[in-house]
Amino acid sequence: MKKYRKIAYLFLIVIIIVLSMALYVNISKGSEGKEEERKTSEINFLEEKLVNLFNEMNNIQTRNYSISVSEISEQSNKQKDSSSNNSKQEQDSQKDSNSSSGSDSSTSSDTSSGTNQKSQKFELEAKGVLTNSDEINWDYIKSEIEILYSSLPTITLDLYKSNVNQENVLSFNKEFDNLTIVTKNEKKEETLNSLSKLYEYLIGFIENSENYKTKKDILESKLYILKAYAKLDSKNWVEIGNNTKQSIDIYSRLLSNTNLDANKQYSISKVYVMINELQNAVEVQDESVFLIKYKNILEEMNSLV
Repeated sequence: MKKYRKIAYLFLIVIIIVLSMALYVNISKGSEGKEEERKTSEINFLEEKLVNLFNEMNNIQTRNYSISVSEISEQSNKQKDSSSNNSKQEQDSQKDSNSSSGSDSSTSSDTSSGTNQKSQKFELEAKGVLTNSDEINWDYIKSEIEILYSSLPTITLDLYKSNVNQENVLSFNKEFDNLTIVTKNEKKEETLNSLSKLYEYLIGFIENSENYKTKKDILESKLYILKAYAKLDSKNWVEIGNNTKQSIDIYSRLLSNTNLDANKQYSISKVYVMINELQNAVEVQDESVFLIKYKNILEEMNSLV
């Protein structure tokens, strides 16, 4: 009897150990899953902010129209009619005009203060490449960079927890300091180069993760488009063409990915055609044509990640 009790106790202990291990594994997987979710969220956040800063350097808007608001001061028709009647009365009777001058003046003053109204006028403004202003809104860019600083400590911790190479994270933060300096001095070319380096570090955060293989190819292809974009002011069309070709070569990996559904595969093929069309813009060496195609490519790429 005692022998069976010992066996039962041993069996119970084994069950407890197995259940504990299974529980620990599930908790660990859940924790890893949450860390991966945070990592994805932080990378998406940084990627969106960096691309927005890239676009601001040439006033590229992802929306084709924006709403502008202006204030209009209006006087009531009643005031205008009153002024017209007073003028007529002055012509008909000098005496009546003189006697009522004080009264009319007072009334006119009261009406002016009481009926002078402000209304808002809303208008749709075209925001295409060909209608954009060449002037960079440096104040907005500086403000966006300063706001990003408040998020960096949290982003850094989340990336550390998800086993991203800490040296890469520190290098990203140092380059962000450099971005702040060149932006403060309003140096366009240096700002674009710094943004390119930051975007490259961003791709390094998912370098060795199989879960991000498709995303990595998309971001890396976009990186070379951004690098080409950064060279537009220098008119270095040879380098712009080389960067565009690198983007095409990297992006072509996605065409052989059989794990994507039909809709996704269609979108990927569409972007591939658009990047090849960007190469045509390089051949004609026209900045506006390049920017129009660049804008359309980025809008389409945003639906892929």
